Amino acid sequence: MDVRRQVLQHLGTPYAETRFSQSYLPHLVREATGCRPHEVMEALWGLVADGLVYLDPDGQGSGTDNWQWRLSADGRAAAGGGAWEPRDPEGYLSRLRREAPGVDDLAVRYVREALRAFNARCYLACSVMLGVASEQAFRGLAEAFVAASSGQDGKLGKLLLNPRSTYATRFEEFRKRLEPLRSALPHDLADVLTLDAVAELLRVTRNSVGHPSGGDVEEDTARVHLQMAGLYLRKMTGLRGHFEGQAPGSDD
Repeated sequence: MDVRRQVLQHLGTPYAETRFSQSYLPHLVREATGCRPHEVMEALWGLVADGLVYLDPDGQGSGTDNWQWRLSADGRAAAGGGAWEPRDPEGYLSRLRREAPGVDDLAVRYVREALRAFNARCYLACSVMLGVASEQAFRGLAEAFVAASSGQDGKLGKLLLNPRSTYATRFEEFRKRLEPLRSALPHDLADVLTLDAVAELLRVTRNSVGHPSGGDVEEDTARVHLQMAGLYLRKMTGLRGHFEGQAPGSDD
């Protein structure tokens, strides 16, 4: 298990050992993860830097051995593993891979960068990276759709190959073609209106902050975008898998 995730889970467990000294909490984390001593301390101080963990002297004065590692309010949210919690990047990415096992690797790379930006409080950069991730995921879906149509969808295919075509134009053409197929889609993938709304939000956000317009993104907005992106990428990946299974030569 990731050391950072183990620390959060341990600190979020009621009545867990949380004392500072190497013999206490760090020792338990090393036993659980098999990591080296310095890796535990790096994770702990990294969590302090992120505002998720702090040291509580707990009336011990200068006797640091019995100081307690504590979760902040943000740390409690991260330890709880809530809905696509961006303060827990590894937990977020693990959930994404678990719920969308075929998710595009490059899209995941940009989501990881978005999570790093969020935790560094660079919310503009976070939104730009999410926009790039959404475009990458959509491209894979659109290519699978074109392949499943046996090359009959020439206009969409040409748009995907044209470097000058915009993401909005490509998505609009795809959306037109997907709507008549809603009744034939698997039930959990049929809500294309939600997919459309989320994709539009991410596109608009990326366009508005990805150019020197002076726009800004607040923390709460960036958090919502990240939470929506998890759902969006899961749906895009599911749709892509559905159409890949319909392509000529597939096993289904």
